[in-house]
Amino acid sequence: MTGLARALRFVPGSVSEQVKRLVDDGLVDHERYKSISLTPWGHLEAMRALRANRILRCFLHDVLDLPWSELATNADALEASSSPRFLQRIEASLDQPTHDPYGQPIPTPDGHIESRRDARLRELARPRWAPVRITRVADAPLETLVFLDERHLRPGTWLRIQACTAEVDIIEVRTAEWHGTLLPAGAGVLHASLHDEAAR
Repeated sequence: MTGLARALRFVPGSVSEQVKRLVDDGLVDHERYKSISLTPWGHLEAMRALRANRILRCFLHDVLDLPWSELATNADALEASSSPRFLQRIEASLDQPTHDPYGQPIPTPDGHIESRRDARLRELARPRWAPVRITRVADAPLETLVFLDERHLRPGTWLRIQACTAEVDIIEVRTAEWHGTLLPAGAGVLHASLHDEAAR
């Protein structure tokens, strides 16, 4: 529970109350001093929420033309007030998108989510320095997304890793438009595929 509170930046007491409420609603299983896990119903509800959020990101990007770095924050704000009917209309108008603008797969209505054949950027740094293509960007603070956006480090961008530290995610990369160093905040959220895998 302490680790969850730290990750959410909430006080432990508040997290305990929320977890108890989720248990009462049948969404999670939890025994005192043991791990927390989603129930089958909880997993489906989590996938529905994730699906709604990623569809909204597509809408904000494709229809409203919001800056790429601001999509996640605004989708979070809209999600709670978006009805299933509204989301269905958005999805239909966008021709049933399968991935959001960050490259993240959109779950199906029955809770299935596509597995990706990619890896964190650091994991592709050795043993070869082959060209890689960014496939997706994990959830990140606004300032990190702005940093990546300004350097065109988005899904679909090709880059070559020039150097990588041995212990932490400090990676020097080169793209067609930028050459520089990524600190852990940026390098840690980028996922990519090697040239031959990305082409499949």
